[in-house]
Amino acid sequence: MIHIPDQPLATKVLAGAFAHGRVPQQFLFTGPPGTGKRDAAVAVAHHLIGMPDEAAHRASLDLSIVRASGAQILLEDLEDALRDLASRPVVGRCRVVIVEGAERLRDVAGNRILKPLEEPPAHSHVILVTDRPEDLLPTIRSRCVPVPFRNPGWRVIAQRLIERGVDQTRAEALARSDGPMALAGDAFYRSMREAGAAMGLAILAGGKSGRQLVDDAQGRMEAAAAQHPSQELLDLRATAAELEGKRGGKTAAKRAEDQEKRERRRMISDGWDAVISGAAGIVADALAVSHGAETSIRNRHFLDQLRTIGARPEFCERAIEELEHTRAELQLNPTVNVAVQSALIRIEHARQGERHALTHPGRLPW
Repeated sequence: MIHIPDQPLATKVLAGAFAHGRVPQQFLFTGPPGTGKRDAAVAVAHHLIGMPDEAAHRASLDLSIVRASGAQILLEDLEDALRDLASRPVVGRCRVVIVEGAERLRDVAGNRILKPLEEPPAHSHVILVTDRPEDLLPTIRSRCVPVPFRNPGWRVIAQRLIERGVDQTRAEALARSDGPMALAGDAFYRSMREAGAAMGLAILAGGKSGRQLVDDAQGRMEAAAAQHPSQELLDLRATAAELEGKRGGKTAAKRAEDQEKRERRRMISDGWDAVISGAAGIVADALAVSHGAETSIRNRHFLDQLRTIGARPEFCERAIEELEHTRAELQLNPTVNVAVQSALIRIEHARQGERHALTHPGRLPW
C-alpha cells in the first residue's frame, strides 16, 4: 500500500484506486507546491511498474518524466515520452509517464496528450502533476482521476522541520512564511523567496525604481540558477567529463549544455513566481501591522522593519493587488521582467495617490 506522509486524503484516494482489479490509467495529482506531489507520483509509478522498495532511488527504463523547457511544455519536450508510452515495457509491468507542471501544457502539446489520455495504450499510465489545476485544459482535467493534496498546516510543517534538526524558532518561521515549500528543501526556491522579501521591503520603503528592483531580482535569480543545478544536470556533466576526448564525448557535452539551458529557462520562469509571491507576502504582513494584527504576520523576523516603515493600509492593498495580478500575467507574458517592471511602476504611482485600472492578464497598460 502507498502511504503519503501528512496527506490522508491523497492516500485514501490512491488506496481506493488500487483496491480494485483495474487501476486507472490516468491520474491528476493536484495541490499547493511542496505538498509532496512529485515524490508521490514517482512512488506510484514505481509501484505500477513493479520496482522493489530497495530500488526506489534508481531510475527505471519504463518511467519517463516530462518537464517544461521554459514557460511552457513544448511538443519537443513531450514527444519522446509519448512514443515510449506506446511501446512495450522494457523490464517492468507497464510504462509510466509523469508530466510535471501539467498546467504548462498548451496549444499543440496540450492537444497531443489528449490521445493517450482518451485511448491509453495497453500497459501504460499517465500521471499529471500540477499546482494549478484550474489552468489545465478542461478536456485534459476531465479525463483523469484527481488525487488531491492539501496544505497540512504550519504546525505540522514546523514539527517535521524540527524532526529534521531545525531549531524550533527557525522551523516555525519557515513554516509560517513558506508553508509546505519549507519541507521541500529547494535551495533555489529559498533564494527566490529571500529575493522576494527584499523586493517587498523595497516596495514598502520606496526610493528604488522599478528597473532597479527588477535588475536586483534578476541578478539574484541568475546567480541562484547557476548555483543550484539539478542532479540530472550533474550526472550529464559527469558523463561528459568521463567521455571528453573519446567517442561520444561531443554528444554528451551537448546534452549537458542543452539541459543547462533548459533548467536555466525553467528556473527563471519559476523564480519570478516565487519572487512576486515573497514580495506580496511581505506587503501583506505590512498591511496586518498597519491594522494592529502583528501576531498574524508570517515573516515575523521582519516585524521591526515593518513597524519602522509604517506603510499606509490603502497603499499595501493596492500593491498586493498589483503583485497578485502580475503573477497571473506570468503565465501568458513571455517578457516577464517587463510585466514585473510595469507593475512596480504602477505601485509607485499608487504611492503618489494615482490609481490605474487593472488590465486583463497578459496585456500591458500602455
